[in-house]
Amino acid sequence: MVQKNTYYEVTFTDLTHDAMGVCKIDGFPVFVKDALKGEKAMIKITKLNKNFGFGRLIEIRDESPFRKLPICEHYHVCGGCNMMHMNYQTQLDFKKYRTQETLRKLGKIETVVHNTVGMSNPYYYRNKAIVPFGMRHGKIVAGLYRPRSHEIVDIRRCHVFPKVISDIIRYCKTLFAELQYTIYDETTHQGLIRGLMFRTSHAEGTIALTLITKEAKLTEKERLIHNLRRRYPGIVSIVHNINTEKTNVMLGSKSRVLFGEDTIQDTLLDLSYEISHRSFFQVNPEQTALLYQKALDYAALKPTDTVIDAYCGIGTIALTAARHVKQVIGIESVKEAVKNAQQNAKTNRIDNVRFIHGLAETILPDLAEHKPDVLFIDPPRKGCEKPFLEALVKLAVPRVIYVSCNVATLARDLNFLQANGYTVHETTPFDMFPQTSHVECVVLMSRVDK
Repeated sequence: MVQKNTYYEVTFTDLTHDAMGVCKIDGFPVFVKDALKGEKAMIKITKLNKNFGFGRLIEIRDESPFRKLPICEHYHVCGGCNMMHMNYQTQLDFKKYRTQETLRKLGKIETVVHNTVGMSNPYYYRNKAIVPFGMRHGKIVAGLYRPRSHEIVDIRRCHVFPKVISDIIRYCKTLFAELQYTIYDETTHQGLIRGLMFRTSHAEGTIALTLITKEAKLTEKERLIHNLRRRYPGIVSIVHNINTEKTNVMLGSKSRVLFGEDTIQDTLLDLSYEISHRSFFQVNPEQTALLYQKALDYAALKPTDTVIDAYCGIGTIALTAARHVKQVIGIESVKEAVKNAQQNAKTNRIDNVRFIHGLAETILPDLAEHKPDVLFIDPPRKGCEKPFLEALVKLAVPRVIYVSCNVATLARDLNFLQANGYTVHETTPFDMFPQTSHVECVVLMSRVDK
């Protein structure tokens, strides 16, 4: 019987969906962070559940040839990345395998899964992140959380953030202390500064900052803006977001602009976009361009086509497709994103697209009269609501392109569509989040002729 706090010599035979090593002790499965398939190691059992346990890697006795030394000094304590101990090709192979196995096991989908599309430089790629602030031993800390906790890892440099953002985070710790801003404490619900959100423009190199506070009152605003702009002239927007709720959700419901506009400009596939601090925009611009091009290739658009873009965000897929078809209709639940999308259509002089504010599952059934030829789906991690999938089936859209950031909910939704008249032709995984186990997929489906 496996005992907690006991040491065992094990061999890792597989990886979990989140890249933990899998070993068995007398048939009892144990999951261990930072272990690789094929390695032999000494582990310590840290937690036991009824059917499985968790362990900590103590010593690697037989190291995998695919292991590498993480470049980040915070890697073993930070929850931001979980695959930096693998060489990059192994990460890409893992994501292809994970996509195949999840589609097969959860969705009963047998289809072609292509090699994962990777990056030439899999670091410093994120154009957006929210960074919590806190206090420890009388000093301000800022960074990312430890795995499965709300303890902030005080990060000197994050290797998936642009380098300038790590510099800004470090500088803000000093600046907030100089301005005598108090720092928010989750346990007492006291303090002013909750965190920072940043966006960067890949095309223009500009930066938008959102300062998240517990209270609406913010002193020394002019000094704050002056110091940030003097040190980082690339900052073109500073927004003050107020979150008075006792919650671990960072962004509050109210915001006001302190400097510039509540938008940042970026370019994707030769189109320009205005992105507000609340709008969704893919976090990896280099990979997004490749992903959207694959989605367009799968769609095989024709000049006579009518296209629906569900969960359209600020209109990136809709506007890209509009140049190739008769008309596009975008559906989006976030009002600010719809406004951004409408402005983006004007900015790019595209007049054959319209955007509707509302839930995709509510709006889609009302669009039957348009007889859509192609439907793009790019939902949040939870996937599509069942009423939306039922409406899709009823509309019998000939070609469907599904873009997913969660292969588990993708498998669930594809299983439903496959059982209701659709064939899954092929899938291409994209490494949108290098150094993590997350994977983005583009799937081509078509209606089966009866």
